[in-house]
Amino acid sequence: MDINKINTVYCWMRNLTNRPNAVNTPVSNTDVTCIREGLLLIAKDIERTKPVLSNQLMSVKDNLFMEVRQNWTLAYILINPFVFGQAIEVLDILRAQNFNTEDDWWHFIHPRIAKVSKKLFLDGSYANSACDAYIEINDRVKKLFHILRPNEKIPDGDAAMKIVFSTNTPLVEFCDRSTESGNNTQKGFMEMLAGAMSALRNPKAHANITIDHDDAMRRLMFASMLMYKIDEAVLYSKIIELSELSE
Repeated sequence: MDINKINTVYCWMRNLTNRPNAVNTPVSNTDVTCIREGLLLIAKDIERTKPVLSNQLMSVKDNLFMEVRQNWTLAYILINPFVFGQAIEVLDILRAQNFNTEDDWWHFIHPRIAKVSKKLFLDGSYANSACDAYIEINDRVKKLFHILRPNEKIPDGDAAMKIVFSTNTPLVEFCDRSTESGNNTQKGFMEMLAGAMSALRNPKAHANITIDHDDAMRRLMFASMLMYKIDEAVLYSKIIELSELSE
């Protein structure tokens, strides 16, 4: 659900209704076209997840305005107040549902991910929000390397993940590696982190990939899970991060 599109159409419609004597004030053809097309896009966007509200928008979008003829040669367009109110009510519901949904799921996102990605996500910058989440993971792991190997050149991206969380000589361990299960855990999360750096850190660099709302949400949830696993590894390995010293 594209909340930016919903807010744009909602504000456009509210501006029309807030005019003095709005019911009797003519509406421009631009207003008519933009509002109808906006509602059509919203209806199609929510068709799968909110079919009832989608059908309501489809049924009212063509009846929002009335053509009134002053004479044979002059006509003007007015809003249909009852239908207009119905459309605004649907948009109100969508905006409220989006607020509740967006607010609720962020409680499950790691604070470090939320700090760098939440505003971008809510502003509709989905690719940037996803990208910054994985940049934050990369930055944290590079800082861990610097803490543990302060005199060495800091690796980046998947190389940093493979060195810091190495399956043979890790700088940071996720768990007890004395068992096969422990070794598998170390290897699994190292590969997840390295893969995330290669595939997800910069989605804008991959041709023909568009990050929409739902895809960005999934990427942020995965980034959050990885960041929480790094928390566990730092705790298990008894590492004090510089950020903790400054707080």
